[in-house]
Order: sequence, then structure tokens, then C-alpha cells
Amino acid sequence: MADESQAHTSKMRKILSFIPTALSSTVSLYIYLFLFIYLVIFGGLGLLSQLKFLAPSANAQLILGNYTNVLSALGASIAAGTSASIHARQKKHQNELMQEIAKLHAKIDGLKVKARVDGD
Repeated sequence: MADESQAHTSKMRKILSFIPTALSSTVSLYIYLFLFIYLVIFGGLGLLSQLKFLAPSANAQLILGNYTNVLSALGASIAAGTSASIHARQKKHQNELMQEIAKLHAKIDGLKVKARVDGD
């Protein structure tokens, strides 16, 4: 029973860890940029009487989402991608730092041994 629970938790973690990657994918960003341009830019231009034909219909706005949702989704995608890449880079730097610390400890231990040998 505990194994099933741990397996379920592991699957859930994998799914949840995939979300930032999916949100920051190139395809996702293109979708949000398209929605932003269509709903916000064309919607703003549609307020001008000469460009009324560019304004999205009320049904299109309802189906594709409102301005706030599109902007927040775009912001969330960018933030997710940024934080995921920063986390990966930080982990890499931490591993490199730990390797350098281990090398320094080995050198210090070697110097201590050499000092004992030279002192005797």
C-alpha cells in the first residue's frame, strides 16, 4: 500500500515538474503571443473607426479569453521558463562549487601529510 502511495506521489511530482517546462515552451509562447496580438493589439486598433474591421468579435473574445488572462498567461510562461532555467543553472554551479571544495580539501590534506613528513 505504501509503495502505491509513493509511486502515485512520484508520478504526481513528475507531472507537476513538467508544468513549467510546458508553459515556457516555444509553442506555448507563440500561442500566447498570438492571443495577445489578436485580442489586445487588434482590439485596441478596432477602437478606431477606420479599423473597426480588425476588432475581435465578442464571441472570439469570449472563447479565446480576455485581455487580463492572456497577459497573465504570457507573464506566467516567461516567469516559469526563467525560473526553471535559473534553477538548473544554479544547481550546475552548486555542483561545480562542491567539486572545487572537495579538491581544496584534498590539497589541504596532502599539504598536512607533506608537512608531517618534512617535519619528521
